[in-house]
Amino acid sequence: MKRFLKISITAWMVICFIMVSHAQEEEVKKSKIDVKTSATLASNFYSSNGIDPRQPTNMQYGIIRTSVMLWDVVELPFELYFTTGQTRFQQPFNQFGVSPKISNWLTLHAGYFSTRFSDLTFGDMRLLGGGFELTPGKFRLKAIYGRSQKAVEPDKVSFAPGVYRQNAYAVSLGYGNLSKSYFNINLFHAKDDSTSIKSDSVNVKPSENFVTSVDFGIRFGEYVTLRGEGAVSVFSSNINSEKLDNVKVNIPELLFTPNASSRIDGAGLLSIDINPSAYWSVSLDTRWVGPGFNTLGYTLMPNDWLEYSISPRLKLFGNKLILRSRIGVRYNNLRDNRLATTSRFTGMLNATYQVTKIFGIDGNYSKNQIESGHKVDTLRISNVFDSYTLTPRLSFKAFEGNNNVMLTFSYQNSSDKNVYTQNLNNVKTSGVNVIHIITLPSSLSLSTTLLYNKTAMDLYTSTITHVSETVGKRFFKDRLNTSASLGVNWVEVTDKSTQLVFRVNASYSLKIYGSLSFFITNNSYRGYGVVSQNYSEIYGNLQYNINF
Repeated sequence: MKRFLKISITAWMVICFIMVSHAQEEEVKKSKIDVKTSATLASNFYSSNGIDPRQPTNMQYGIIRTSVMLWDVVELPFELYFTTGQTRFQQPFNQFGVSPKISNWLTLHAGYFSTRFSDLTFGDMRLLGGGFELTPGKFRLKAIYGRSQKAVEPDKVSFAPGVYRQNAYAVSLGYGNLSKSYFNINLFHAKDDSTSIKSDSVNVKPSENFVTSVDFGIRFGEYVTLRGEGAVSVFSSNINSEKLDNVKVNIPELLFTPNASSRIDGAGLLSIDINPSAYWSVSLDTRWVGPGFNTLGYTLMPNDWLEYSISPRLKLFGNKLILRSRIGVRYNNLRDNRLATTSRFTGMLNATYQVTKIFGIDGNYSKNQIESGHKVDTLRISNVFDSYTLTPRLSFKAFEGNNNVMLTFSYQNSSDKNVYTQNLNNVKTSGVNVIHIITLPSSLSLSTTLLYNKTAMDLYTSTITHVSETVGKRFFKDRLNTSASLGVNWVEVTDKSTQLVFRVNASYSLKIYGSLSFFITNNSYRGYGVVSQNYSEIYGNLQYNINF
């Protein structure tokens, strides 16, 4: 707690510095330089009794974003992330990146940054490097280069494999209006540095990947839009394998070096959106990813699957009734090189009906079915998951305030058709949830929640009963917002347990100097049974936010 108070004092010193900087803002605006900054400074406190700590005892973090506009032409955005404290639970990070925008046609990247090229090449990686994006008129040119993966030595204690340092580059050239008709040619390359970690026979082998694609969009009139992408991937699972000398095509080493572990495959996607009316529309989608297709430009992209789906949407009765649905089929084993084919059917239907001004009802049904026709009975898969939800809702004025009541009924059924495993995997879950919220003219609000959930399996049955109440109140012309909540959970499986959760929140607006917020939570658990465990936890957070 002492460390928590010291950090809080330090945070207030930083706040004072920001206030002084804010006072100088008018002088900056008189020139051709406009500076906008947002900052978040936070300090966490945690303690536990009866169990091992599940979070750091003390941890502080900050996020600062600054955007500098020069003569209304050049925009320089900066980002800074930092943390301090224990690393047992969370690795501290200190990253800095800048992506200046010059006019509306040039963006530069330096440091840590993220961008996206296409669905099948590069999209969710965060690079440490640089690049640019040119968009003059209908032309587009993008090029980036950087480190996409940091080297990590293998951990012999936890048997965690090592991670190679990986460098990547990507280039995209395109033309057209992205909201109408366009095309882009994309290239992506990534390669592990085999010397970045110590060599070990049990390590994951260093890899190399090159992907090229063409993505496009075509607008047919006002109602039909066609979008798609076709890609080819070359992937080597071990760059130390023997090189191939008899390759007929001369491939520059900058692009790819084929060897005995290399494989080539393709992928494609196609989407058609039909919107002939404000009352109905439909989307048709298909995606094919070959079993040998790999792209390191996405953290996780499965291969060897083909999917078709249709998503109609409908509005009726003057938009009072809105219907949304989706039906899709996916299966793998595209080249019959697996022992069995796995297929999946997904379906969803969602309905929202506003019957009157005070009464409405929502309903949702979803189905997910997976089947695998394996010849071995014990490995055969046939699982069906059905989910039903019905939520009537009511809004009215009573008790001198505005009232909202929601009643939710839910039922889920997961069934296993395999005769050898169905006794372990058949699960039925049903629940009822009631929420009542009343807001009074005095800004006092009360929220009551009642929940009951039952899960039945062949081996055991569990029940959860929850009751909670939250009281909120605003003060000082709504500058101070406070709330307190108390909740109790009763859980019964083979043994019984009780959990008591208490939380207090407060946030105060400092107007032009930002806002200050604080919360503290107490969690007390008591078990009743042969093997019982009693523990308690306290977690607190002090946070300061400002925009100027």
